[in-house]
Amino acid sequence: MTFWSGEKLEERLPNLVDPFNPARIDCAAYRLRVGPEVYVSPTDQAKDAQTKSKVALDAGGAFTVPAGQFAFLLTEERVTVPPDALALISVRATIKFRGLVNVSGFHVDPGYKGRLVFSVFNAGPGPVHLARGDECFLIWYADLDRTTALAKSGGGFDDIPTKLINPIAGEIQSLAGLSKRMDAIAAEQTLVRVIGLILVAALLGWFIRELTASRAPAPAAQLERPSAGLPTTAPELATPRSTVPAQPLTPPQPSSTKVEPRASQPIPPDRR
Repeated sequence: MTFWSGEKLEERLPNLVDPFNPARIDCAAYRLRVGPEVYVSPTDQAKDAQTKSKVALDAGGAFTVPAGQFAFLLTEERVTVPPDALALISVRATIKFRGLVNVSGFHVDPGYKGRLVFSVFNAGPGPVHLARGDECFLIWYADLDRTTALAKSGGGFDDIPTKLINPIAGEIQSLAGLSKRMDAIAAEQTLVRVIGLILVAALLGWFIRELTASRAPAPAAQLERPSAGLPTTAPELATPRSTVPAQPLTPPQPSSTKVEPRASQPIPPDRR
């Protein structure tokens, strides 16, 4: 098996690739572009799996492949592989570095004619943004040792067939989607715990209040209220009330005793 050189690609690909542009020859490979149709597997959005379908792209139309999702990408070019050759295909390294890897077949059978459908998976941490016309793929041609009679018959792809879409039409449980779900579940559990703590605190407060009320002494009015059929004090210990009327208080009267002044005594002559 001998791979075709860039010079041989320039000689033979005008009859094998439509449309052909010699500027897209890359060493011993040819760069293929994203074509008019794509399909991206559903994300974890509620109605995404019910409404997701193929998307027809206008010239330059953009789309994204979210992290953890699959996609089918149709090439712009129709390729032909002659019965004496075999073609190998791959995603370009610049696209792989973003996380988009090819998970479909890596070769094109002898005798194939039509567009190519690439099945890719976004293994990166974020979405990959692409557009129609982006040079995302490479194709190599190699000679067989002879022209094979077992070349592929029948037409190739002209669009993305539904038989390829149906197996991945459901929601894909990607790591990114599972991470979002785990975050949502953790938030719900936190909310439930907070509500539970509030209810427990309310019940505990009510229980303490009821226990305190049951142990508190009865008010004085309730203690003085006699129970039915029971005397409040024993008859022999009851203190009779005094019948002596209370005497009115009168202010004290001034004393009538007069104080006599002391008589002055004469001073002796010898002390004057």
